[in-house]
Amino acid sequence: MKRPFVYVNMAMTADGKITSARREYPRFTSEHDRLQMDRLRAEADALLVGAGTLRADNPVWNVRTEEMRDYRRSLGKPPGLLRVLVTASARIDATSRFFDEAEGADRIVATVEEVPDERLAVFSGRSEVWKLGRRSVDLVELMRRLAERGIERLLVEGGGELNWALVREDLLDELHVTVAPVLLGGREAPTPLEGQGLPMKLQRKLRLEEVRRQGDELFCRWTVLR
Repeated sequence: MKRPFVYVNMAMTADGKITSARREYPRFTSEHDRLQMDRLRAEADALLVGAGTLRADNPVWNVRTEEMRDYRRSLGKPPGLLRVLVTASARIDATSRFFDEAEGADRIVATVEEVPDERLAVFSGRSEVWKLGRRSVDLVELMRRLAERGIERLLVEGGGELNWALVREDLLDELHVTVAPVLLGGREAPTPLEGQGLPMKLQRKLRLEEVRRQGDELFCRWTVLR
């Protein structure tokens, strides 16, 4: 199946948490991490986020720095990334930044066949709605349709449940992780990969392609081995 190159970018604490057990907005990385995030966005054709991350963080969807916007232009890419939201419930705040106006930033909501049509009213005239799967979003079909749309590089920015689903369906190609020099702990604090998890015999193996130190932070890039 033809599909985009899928790469995940996440930041975590030294003990492997992406936020606190209270699900607070993560504030433990540096400006270097934010620039790294911007570079990865500049190289992408589309940005994919799960509904949980949207509700918790309400992230900005664009390339934020002028330096990286210039870099994006040098790659021949349009100013805006295609915004893709995965949500089985379709319960989204109408004031979310997902709906912010941005040049060339089309929107796609990937949801399920069983979601009530009245719940989709918030997206009417503001984004495309793709119903993929009955109770959970069919990510394989989503990738196929994004490839048909011309998307070659798809950046994923969480959360852990979406990341797990990509691993489960063997759709992840590359993993970028910033390791921040802080500790949070908490058995209920989320990690970069949530979900049911894999048995030991089915573990996914990675190859470390790059590791950089910037101050007390580590920036790691792995590829998924197949």
